[in-house]
Amino acid sequence: MKRAILVGMAASALIIAAAATGAAQSDYPSRPAQIVVPFPPGGNTDILTRVMADQYSTTLKSPFNVVNKPGAGANIGAAFAANSDPDGYTLLMAPPATHAINAYLYNTLPFDMEKSFTPITMVARFPNVLVVHPSLGVKSIEKLIAKAKAEPGKIDYATSGVGSTSHLCISLFMALAGVEMNHIPYKGTSQSLQDVITGRVPMMIDNLGPILPHIQAGTLIAIGVSTAEPVALLPGVPPIGTVVKGYQASSWNALSVPAKTPREIVTKLSTEANAILRKPEVIQKIRAIGSEPIGGTPDEVEKFFAEERVRWKRAVDVANLQKM
Repeated sequence: MKRAILVGMAASALIIAAAATGAAQSDYPSRPAQIVVPFPPGGNTDILTRVMADQYSTTLKSPFNVVNKPGAGANIGAAFAANSDPDGYTLLMAPPATHAINAYLYNTLPFDMEKSFTPITMVARFPNVLVVHPSLGVKSIEKLIAKAKAEPGKIDYATSGVGSTSHLCISLFMALAGVEMNHIPYKGTSQSLQDVITGRVPMMIDNLGPILPHIQAGTLIAIGVSTAEPVALLPGVPPIGTVVKGYQASSWNALSVPAKTPREIVTKLSTEANAILRKPEVIQKIRAIGSEPIGGTPDEVEKFFAEERVRWKRAVDVANLQKM
């Protein structure tokens, strides 16, 4: 009799807990959430995240705060998100590094690139741009390659960190162009860009968004874009692949949550994100920084990640980067 009573009490407790969990999911979000950016403020990923956070806060009627956690090629921010409670209150604005590259660059990661996250949607794709400071004295890809071959290892280039997409993009460029240059890593695009603007470091390849105003102001010279096609915002600037055969390395950002986040919450976040990305004012903001809004279901994004892992692994192999 006592056993039957105990079993009945346990079953009732499970039912109550399940009901409470269901109610909590239905009420989501009932408190502030955070979107982790694995880079410092000011870069393309940070800009896109703030657009999405503002929109989520309005449409879901609850604050979505942006939290910058830079370092270790985006691994610090990604690990923080991966190890957070899977309750929908911590999101990650993921770059290619965290979902398609770093497993090929690091001996160990504090998260599983393929299993630690559930995608919400693809936010945007954007080109990277190769820029030089006027003091370098080159205005074309061909002239840069010629100078690098004449002065092997003497031209400095800035990146947003060891193993970042900007690092991989320029490593791929050097491998395919047959040149050697000197790496100066920073903790994010905003920091590396400042030193390229001043001429302390004469060149970089990174996301177009934060660099565009400096190209338009004439402070930096754009000599190539990473996409297969020209970029409308940079008329006359050729794709790097037209000179360096086989080169292509575009970037993107996707929203993710920790694995095991309830499907109801994932669906809600994805549905809202896709609606946000269709708003004319959001499209205008995203295109103003040289990006293109994308969207997509979690399943579609997961398939895209799988394809990107194949592409970026090949880029890592071609660039012959050593694991860290």
